[in-house]
Amino acid sequence: MLTGSQPSDIEAIQVCDGIFLSTSPVLLRRLIEGPLQPRTRLLTGYAGWGAGQLDAELASSAWLHADVDLDIVFDTSADDMWEAAIRRLGADPTLLQTGGGGVVH
Repeated sequence: MLTGSQPSDIEAIQVCDGIFLSTSPVLLRRLIEGPLQPRTRLLTGYAGWGAGQLDAELASSAWLHADVDLDIVFDTSADDMWEAAIRRLGADPTLLQTGGGGVVH
């Protein structure tokens, strides 16, 4: 779970200015029982890389880098986050090839 401020009674790690990460079951229960606190986001899923894979992808410029935008992280719908981040970089998402390990145009 991501929060925009350090919860006073829950362990959380500061990821960067304005973003804290917590895996606390107490915080999860609060999210479930509501009301949802401002600037809180629950994320689920899995991403994994083999040994050296992420370093190789970064070295080959397979990733686009951007500064953190708290509005995108907390206030943009999950469906719109990718496009908002790409547009913030000044790129047109329709010009980027997705999937298949292809070259980004």
